[in-house]
Amino acid sequence: MTYQLDFDSIHQYDPGRPDIAIPVSLKLSTGMLTTEAHLDTGSANCFFRRSLGERLGLDIESGYLQGFSTPGGVVEGYGHPVTLEAVGMEFDTIIYFAKDRSFNRNLLGRHGWLQRVRMGLVDYDGVLYLSRYESEQR
Repeated sequence: MTYQLDFDSIHQYDPGRPDIAIPVSLKLSTGMLTTEAHLDTGSANCFFRRSLGERLGLDIESGYLQGFSTPGGVVEGYGHPVTLEAVGMEFDTIIYFAKDRSFNRNLLGRHGWLQRVRMGLVDYDGVLYLSRYESEQR
């Protein structure tokens, strides 16, 4: 039996890198910035470097504080509503910005991003196929 899936967007990435990097934009009424985030199917939430939230003008500690279990221990972050754009798709979501300034990665996790997309992945070729979850499936 075979199955066919249709997607609205394609993102090509370097399969030689140790991660799947995706260009993203974070937007607030106070401004916008563009950076790179990494697809992380094991991350429960979208989690970004603290400095990015500060560059957007956020008072980081005024957000919702939450701890996240990682293989290296608990990492804390403050959740803030942000508009996230990636691969031509834009979502209003909650992004957690790291409490610790030494946290230096940006992660696209399940809540806030993965649950909002349909995704196909051919890692050997470095190709990520994406559509909004609510897009009509053909």
